[in-house]
Amino acid sequence: MRGAGEYMNIAKYLKLTESILAKDEQREWFKQLKGKAENGRRLFRGLSQEARQELQVELSNRIRTEEIKAWYSSPENDSLFQGTSISSLTIPYETRVPLKLRSVMELEENIADAYIELHNRYASRVRNTIMENVDNWIKEGLYYGVALSSKLVSQAFDLSVSRDEVVFDIKGRSVDPHEIMSYPEDIRQEYFRKCVKSIDAFSGIDMEQRELESSLVLADISKPKIKKYKDKIILAPIRCNEIAAIFSARVTKLIIEKTSGKISPKSLSVIIYDTDTPYTYHKIMGYRRDGVSPVLPGLIVMGSSGTIDAFRWMYAYRVSLIAQKIMKSSLYSQIHKSFIPFVFFGVLVPRDAEILLDMSKLHMLRYRGNMDPEIEFCYILEDYLKSIEGHSRDISWEDFSKKHLI
Repeated sequence: MRGAGEYMNIAKYLKLTESILAKDEQREWFKQLKGKAENGRRLFRGLSQEARQELQVELSNRIRTEEIKAWYSSPENDSLFQGTSISSLTIPYETRVPLKLRSVMELEENIADAYIELHNRYASRVRNTIMENVDNWIKEGLYYGVALSSKLVSQAFDLSVSRDEVVFDIKGRSVDPHEIMSYPEDIRQEYFRKCVKSIDAFSGIDMEQRELESSLVLADISKPKIKKYKDKIILAPIRCNEIAAIFSARVTKLIIEKTSGKISPKSLSVIIYDTDTPYTYHKIMGYRRDGVSPVLPGLIVMGSSGTIDAFRWMYAYRVSLIAQKIMKSSLYSQIHKSFIPFVFFGVLVPRDAEILLDMSKLHMLRYRGNMDPEIEFCYILEDYLKSIEGHSRDISWEDFSKKHLI
């Protein structure tokens, strides 16, 4: 693993989004996103209550399916192949010591080096498993994506504060950010105005109140046994879609450079998740359980690179669940001396990549900010409605008999 390199805070890193937004492919994607999401909103508003309930059942079934697939997709013992489709290859990266990150560039270097190491370790086993020639496919990289905890991103940007910086009196009341939703709006606004000035980690960013509150409500009191975090609280990152897209492009470039082109991924999906309960977070962010802003209950998918067509919302949920199941608390584990900072994902059959993923668009900016369930749901709503058309039709016993018994 290489050294830290030039330090770049989160504000400077997010400015790299500007170069992404200038690309033609990005403008075309945003145009498509806007059209389909707006159409989905109109469709939802026109549905009857009965149709909305049926849609909710369909969505709940799909969420449950992803949770079940996640449960049996994590490796057991020395197994290499498990799960299905986009989680066929689930490869954790394990270290004997925790990562002590000094910059986001060091995190990028760590993931690129880990990708190369695990690719070289398993490429021949995958090649020998598949009957057809897959040399070109293997050359593009064994893994299409990587999932990592939001707190690892926080460490890379040193998003930490002392307790005194975020717990103080407003209008005679001591405000604890973990209980922010319990305070009246006037206290929350005053707290935001004071707090945003006191947190140096976010200096240079024009933050919204909901962004700061979400970062604070997900702040981690339990943290790695690293001296610099003593008496510190680790904040959650913000604008994770943007971080993931920037991260994807830079890590992909590193992989190609480090291997002199021997491994040349078309693009790389980066998924950032948080393990805390999603309900308070979704309420702070303005995502309500109104049918058009559904909550994925297992964890929070903070952000992902790739267009919605290239990497589906439910796929991001599944791989995040798998990564969390594998990692548990091993990111900071001091007991077993085994640390898993991130998990790589690949498909076992090239056709799965062609059908389920758009490998050339996994790097793109999904949209600005964090993963928004309303945008995701509205974008796929029309396809969902088509999938449940006719499901509620009654089948007579006579028809059933003719088809199955006679």
